[in-house]
Order: sequence, then C-alpha cells, then structure tokens
Amino acid sequence: MSSNPSKRFSGQRVLITGASQGIGEATALYFAQEGARVALNGRKEDKLRIVQEKLPKVSAGEHVIAPGDISKEDAVEAIFAKSIQEMGGVDILICNAGYQIPSPSEDIKLSDFEGVMAVNVTGVMLSCRAALRHWLKEGIKGRIVVNSSVHQLIPKPHYLGYSASKGAVDNIVRTLALEYASRGIRVNAVAPGAIVTPINESWVNDPKQYEAVASHIPMKRPGESSDIAAAMGFLASDESAYVTGQTLYVDGGLTLYGDFEHNWSS
Repeated sequence: MSSNPSKRFSGQRVLITGASQGIGEATALYFAQEGARVALNGRKEDKLRIVQEKLPKVSAGEHVIAPGDISKEDAVEAIFAKSIQEMGGVDILICNAGYQIPSPSEDIKLSDFEGVMAVNVTGVMLSCRAALRHWLKEGIKGRIVVNSSVHQLIPKPHYLGYSASKGAVDNIVRTLALEYASRGIRVNAVAPGAIVTPINESWVNDPKQYEAVASHIPMKRPGESSDIAAAMGFLASDESAYVTGQTLYVDGGLTLYGDFEHNWSS
C-alpha cells in the first residue's frame, strides 16, 4: 500500500461489508487513506468501532458504523439506510463479507451449507440490490467490487458450500455487469488466493503449515490483506473505467496451476 496516497477517492462514499477484520479492515484503511468516507459493516459493533478508530480522518466527515447481518433482508435495508443517511449516499459498494465451514461432502450439514450460501450468495445479492436501487433512484454511476475467491475456479474439496458460493458469485458479477453496463454502473470481483488473514490462522501461525501452503504458490509466498485492498481500489477507481464483469485474480499465480511449472504430463 502506498505510503503517500493520492487521495483519489476524496469525496467518495464507500460501504464495506465484513469490515471488522482481515481483508475488510485493510480495504477500509485503503479507502480512508485515499480520502473516502467509509461505512463499516459487520455483525459485531464493538469490533467495527476498533477498526473505525484506526481509520484516518477525512474532510467529508466521520466514518460510519453500520452493523448488521447481510444474510437478512431487513438488516441489509437498515445497513444501507443508515449509510445513506449519515454519508448522504453511497458511491462504491465493497461486498467483502463471507465465511466457510469445512466438512467431508458426505457429512455436510444442510444448515451449514445453507448458512454459507446465505452470507456468501444471498448477502451479496441483497447488498447489490440495495446499492442498485439507490443508484438508479439518485442517478449515481456506482461501482460494486465483490470479494470472491480462486475457488470460484479451483474446486475445494471438504468446502463444498464455499466453492459453490464462489461459483455463484462469479455469475452474479457477470450478470449484474451486463444488466447495468449501459447505465454506467460497473460490477467486478477480486479473487484472492492464500492470504494472511484471521480466517486462515490454522496455517498462518504454524510454520510447517505455512511453508506447505507457500510451496503450492508459484510466487512461493501467501498474499497480504493489503494486496487485496489495492486490487479492490483499482476496480473501484476511474483507472478501470472500461472494465466490468471481470474477476481479477490476486493469487501469486495460484490459478496458473503451479504443479505444471515443470512438465511431467507429456
């Protein structure tokens, strides 16, 4: 992340879901450093306030706390209502919230599968719908960036719900991008690979597991949350003004199928 931000998002209003830690927190910091006023969403208000305190002040006003469960329709309406009321509107939506539950597929609980889909798919749909309604009403040429995963492309055994949800996200992005392109609204996604975040503590804090993960990545290291935040910033900026319906893979080359770096198949 640049130590001398250009303030290219000055005057912009950004709503970030799942902003209480990891990639969401890094993305909030990125946009605030670039001059944007940020609305922070997550389920736990106390965690959001900790993030809020870390954000640099911007001339447009105080950053907003908008807690709520994005898998619930009424909650999403309340999140957007508060964000719009306190910031005067929303220009950029970052759909970052998501989670996963591991299980052999033959043992997966329906409640777990539905829970992952509710946040990762329904939550994205509800958030995008609320943003689109606001933008169409106000004539705003908004931008949506969704946090997907390399697993929208690469199967992830023992994480059926997560893989299914990210495959669905890919098509949501492409469908919305096509539907609203003529109205100046852009929709894109970032697909992170292995990133050092709290959700990956099981291998981040285990040197042997860390090395095992790094060995599968062509660049031989996992990424940082700031790498994803910068990619989201690019897709939300005017620098990508002619880009819509695309997924930017930020994965150290993981989707290049590193096992084929040395030819063993022919």
